[in-house]
Amino acid sequence: MHSVFEGSPYKQYPGSSYATHVTFDVYKKGAYFDSGQVKYITDFKWGQTFTTTYVDRGIFEELFIAPKALNESSGEVSLYVRTVPFITFIWGGLFLMVAGIISLVLVDRSLESSSLKAEFSLNGKRNNGSKVRKGAKK
Repeated sequence: MHSVFEGSPYKQYPGSSYATHVTFDVYKKGAYFDSGQVKYITDFKWGQTFTTTYVDRGIFEELFIAPKALNESSGEVSLYVRTVPFITFIWGGLFLMVAGIISLVLVDRSLESSSLKAEFSLNGKRNNGSKVRKGAKK
């Protein structure tokens, strides 16, 4: 964990925000998997605090890690860790649904254009005598 001022100087601060970088290792089933980094940022200009998130997307699960709280004097960090199973299948289902909607629109348009072509290609005699205008009496 290390902290630095970031951004351009603001009032009495050497930067517009103070960011604490937290670096960690991720283990799955007892074996090293990945290294990650999240930030806990205090913005002096806007008077708010926010964090960045580590996300690892896999086929069967997504792993989210974000800092909840930190204590710089003791070097302790409280992390929020959440695993969301099968989230990729939900995204896959969404993309399949969008692809289905697009294909339906394309098929519908092609059927409309072919039916319009069929209407214009009809040849025949028209009996104009039986045609009555709207609003006219018979």
